[in-house]
Amino acid sequence: MLVSLRIASIAALISLASPATAQTRPAAEPKHAVSILEARGHRETGDTVIITGRATASTGALQSTVFDIAVQDSTGGMRIFSRSIDANVLEGDSVVATGIVKSYRGNIELFASGLRIIEGVPRLVIPAELPIDQTLFLHFDGRLVRARGRVAGYGISEGGQWLRLRDMRPDASGTLTVWVPGNHGTPVDLSRVRYEDSVVVTGIMTRYQDNPDDPVVWQVVPRTRHDVHVPEVPKGIPAWMLWTGLFAALVTASALAVGRWAAGRQLRALRETEVRYRQLLELSPDAVLVFADGLICFANPAAAILLGVESENALSGKHIADFVEPEFRAKLEHPPIAPRGKTAPRLRGDVRSATGRLVDVEVTASPCQYVGRPAIVILARDITQQLRFERDLHALALVDELTGLGNRRGFMLFAEQERIRARRDKRVPVVVFADIDGLKAINDTFGHAAGDAAIRLVSHALKTVLRESDIVARWGGDEFVALIGEGGENAAEQIGQRLTGAIAAVDTTARQTSAFEVADLWAARRPALQALAEGRHAAQRSKPHRQRLYRPPALGYPWSHGRVACDAPTPAGHRNR
Repeated sequence: MLVSLRIASIAALISLASPATAQTRPAAEPKHAVSILEARGHRETGDTVIITGRATASTGALQSTVFDIAVQDSTGGMRIFSRSIDANVLEGDSVVATGIVKSYRGNIELFASGLRIIEGVPRLVIPAELPIDQTLFLHFDGRLVRARGRVAGYGISEGGQWLRLRDMRPDASGTLTVWVPGNHGTPVDLSRVRYEDSVVVTGIMTRYQDNPDDPVVWQVVPRTRHDVHVPEVPKGIPAWMLWTGLFAALVTASALAVGRWAAGRQLRALRETEVRYRQLLELSPDAVLVFADGLICFANPAAAILLGVESENALSGKHIADFVEPEFRAKLEHPPIAPRGKTAPRLRGDVRSATGRLVDVEVTASPCQYVGRPAIVILARDITQQLRFERDLHALALVDELTGLGNRRGFMLFAEQERIRARRDKRVPVVVFADIDGLKAINDTFGHAAGDAAIRLVSHALKTVLRESDIVARWGGDEFVALIGEGGENAAEQIGQRLTGAIAAVDTTARQTSAFEVADLWAARRPALQALAEGRHAAQRSKPHRQRLYRPPALGYPWSHGRVACDAPTPAGHRNR
């Protein structure tokens, strides 16, 4: 710190006044005044210089015990020090000073031997704005400056008080010291300033360097207490304003607290909902896929299993076309919109897994928004097993369980289709009826197992003698019916002859009585059920069409020996139904 107590040693004064020194280097008498900047160049040369300038600090402002003022011209500023001069210089006075330029603890000063005040009206010097930037301080050396900053430190040393200011910019690193020496001319109390206060300081820019190897400390020395300005909170604020502000602060704080609590509650609920939905998707047996612009964005584990990949992450980014054929994909990309309150329609198709296997699926598709862009969400279910069950059930509904032939329902379905085709092709289909005479006697004498064997024998013979394109079925009980695509009046006789041979060829001595009737379906030109009924009754009334093919002996019926023409026992409970 710059110590302003100037204690000149007697030895130094003697050396300055020594005749030997004067003889060695006589002082050159200046002929005219030089600028302060030029005078700085004569530092430590011993040359006497004359400078002129306006006083920026009056007598007694910087120090109270010695003559110490500051002057400034257009080129720079300098402090003027003397122990012998007794002049009352006011701020703004124009002065002419004569003396030798020396450096005292790093600061350049004019040790004056004479000073004259030029008559005139004092004119104050406007302080220069000083940025707290170490690289710019040299330019303001000795000048009257004004600096703005925040207090970064405060202290008291043996020589005076000091403040350390930092730039108000958060990213700035420079500092500046405010120094008030102990023998300052006017009382300036820095203790009223607090840490991080914003301070505006006006004063003379000086530098301090105790030893040549020490770093230079740049200082601003204020002249009066008014040069250190700390903005204060205005006093005398009305009480109603304070209470209003306090109430507003409480309301705002309460609103923020309530809003934060509500937001936290909503966030927790949202997270819980997200966890629940994620668990539902992971546990769902149905495949869930979301795709946008043809690319899969989301898939659940069931989708990975359906499409034959290792995990749902392996589906992300793949194209939907890798798994869905173009025709079915067009239906998924433009799904039908369900009316309000109705469920989306279900689509059936097939998808191709990663292994190349085709999988039958039932799909529900709907437009959605995924991460802010339009997408399609689909729910798919594997119905391969379901379709197999449906086909099996459909077959069971049309097939007679005892004989393996079609039942009445199946015959009516296929006969109607054949009749329509025959009319288109201008063919005359023929329906042939057959029944087993004496089935009740067989059941009563030899049991229902023997009767079932007789029914299967006739059904096997019918399948043998009829063409594969003909439709043959068990009409019910001991009755059979066959639809021949093309035939005539002698169809029954021809079928009867072939049936006799087929029964005789069976490796058994069992025989039964069969009768056959024929009816022309083409002539009926009515629905199949009505035509078959009318043809059945017409055939029964027409005795020439009824043919007795074979009658076994009344006694010693070969079934008594237990030889039946069947490959497996009859299921329990059939009883020739």
